[in-house]
Amino acid sequence: MDQSNTFNLDNEINQWFGEKRTNPSFTASDREELKCHLYEIIDALIEKGLDEEEAFVVAKMRLDIDSEMEKEYNEGNKPILQMRRSLLILAGVLVYFMLYYFILSTSKILIIALQLNDVSKTVTIEWVSRYLLTWHFLIAIFFVSLYFLESKTINFIEKLKLKPKGTIALLAIAALLAIIDTCLFPIVKNMLERNIPVLSILYQNYNYFEFSFP
Repeated sequence: MDQSNTFNLDNEINQWFGEKRTNPSFTASDREELKCHLYEIIDALIEKGLDEEEAFVVAKMRLDIDSEMEKEYNEGNKPILQMRRSLLILAGVLVYFMLYYFILSTSKILIIALQLNDVSKTVTIEWVSRYLLTWHFLIAIFFVSLYFLESKTINFIEKLKLKPKGTIALLAIAALLAIIDTCLFPIVKNMLERNIPVLSILYQNYNYFEFSFP
């Protein structure tokens, strides 16, 4: 009797569905439908004389979520799941290019800012080199953290609800950054007064960056 008195049905159901939330076979509407169905089964079992805890255990067994129903929902939601995965892959590619062009364009903005403040060309190139190396270091740390936090990363990605509008926004930002980077390069060359040795070192830095960028 003491166990049944301390049993909280709503908390147990929420905890159970929280565990199923990461299952890609179920959409949000599927989970709500399933939750309502679970409550209906529990109510029917309580009317037959079972207490809440017993009814909850029996209802879970009847739903058999981990086998037949999961396969059923998986088949029904396959087009949705494929679309979601495709959007995530595309978003990952776009984020990659966004970061790439962000680093390049901001490095050129750094050159312009330093030249406007009358910093020597040699020192300017040294600052750009340090800037690019810093980004390499940060990206390396990021990938190492992904390796050690693999399960959390996968759970986070699976919980992302990316819509086509979001993907289009990422594409627009990536394209804008690429345009900005392209437009800034002639300005940088003019500000460096087309100094061949300095530009040669700058080109070399960018070539190293492009070669080593993951």
